[in-house]
Amino acid sequence: MAMVLRLGWVALATIMLAGCSKLFFYPMEPWVQNPENQGLKYEDIVLIHPRGLRIHGWWLPAAAEVPVKGTVYYLHGNAQNISTHLANVQWLPGRGYNVFLLDYRGYGLSEGKPRLPDVYADVQLGLDWLRTARRTEGPLVVFGQSLGGALVTTVLGEERNAQAVDCVVLEAAFASYRGITSDIMKTSWLLWPLRWMVVPGMPAQAQDPEQRIAAISPTPVLVMHSDEDEIVPYSHGERLYASALAPKTFQPLHGAHGQSTRDPAVQQRIVDFLSENDCAASVAPLGKPVPAEPMTPLLPPMEPAAPTKGPERGYTF
Repeated sequence: MAMVLRLGWVALATIMLAGCSKLFFYPMEPWVQNPENQGLKYEDIVLIHPRGLRIHGWWLPAAAEVPVKGTVYYLHGNAQNISTHLANVQWLPGRGYNVFLLDYRGYGLSEGKPRLPDVYADVQLGLDWLRTARRTEGPLVVFGQSLGGALVTTVLGEERNAQAVDCVVLEAAFASYRGITSDIMKTSWLLWPLRWMVVPGMPAQAQDPEQRIAAISPTPVLVMHSDEDEIVPYSHGERLYASALAPKTFQPLHGAHGQSTRDPAVQQRIVDFLSENDCAASVAPLGKPVPAEPMTPLLPPMEPAAPTKGPERGYTF
């Protein structure tokens, strides 16, 4: 009987550890829309990973009627694909920014299966392409939401990526892989006692965003987090900000997880941050200088934005 119980615990531990990546990745292949449905011009981009995987993304050019201010590299959260996260950045072309949205392996049209640390290579692939692509105009900005914010912080913290971008915007990102795993499991009476088996299987502390974010300096960083975030506790945003070095800005928000950038006030806050930190190229007609856009103070917490439907199971971040 004792042997049966031990084998049962080993089997359970194996199942739990094998399913650890499910906590971080909930990919969806079909698109629910494309940018054209939102009146945006776009181009499909396929990047070839050194091992042969095809990684897909969308290129949204800045609107033709506005001067190009820069290029934004967007990394989305853990669920669905770029078609469901498009609403978070579809406003940027109208503000003069090109946008490149990347789907990690296993998401949308990207090949492969998502798992850590392999997905870091996908984030790096997109960054390398943007740094060499002729279409990348003006300052290069990274915008990561939730899991995307955590992934890109880990990648940007590598020595080879020192000052690879001009500004970084993070929303609802978590500070620690093991920390967010433990926090989520604590919310379930069924999962709480199993943390000791699952948490050690998460990425090591050396890969944590809060361990890497200081290396991004002197690149300006904007950390945004909602005090009503139901998935990633507000404390993770505070920890990320505390670990970052100047120049850095913290913007408190209200509302559901990962929904804030659909609020025009938050959109303006991001644009102001980019302008204040020289991440908005000015185009002067006939060679005349363009006056800098007026700075605005930090906004008070925002009203909650309408939530979107997440995956049928699992955690959306």
